[in-house]
Amino acid sequence: MTGPEEQFKINLNQNLWGLIAAFVALGTAEHWNLPTLFWFSVAVTAIMVVSVAATTFAYTIKYCKNKKS
Repeated sequence: MTGPEEQFKINLNQNLWGLIAAFVALGTAEHWNLPTLFWFSVAVTAIMVVSVAATTFAYTIKYCKNKKS
């Protein structure tokens, strides 16, 4: 029988972990009305969204090139 840690093994790259952390910070700032944390997390969220989009695009290009070969 497998343990619970094996059932919930999450495999995400660093960009997605950063995006999740930024969204958590954004929610925390909204909940407790922290304007400095809000604007910092908005900036980090924007950077991480661009990063995730760029890596997804690069992975898609690589996948399509390998698929044709």
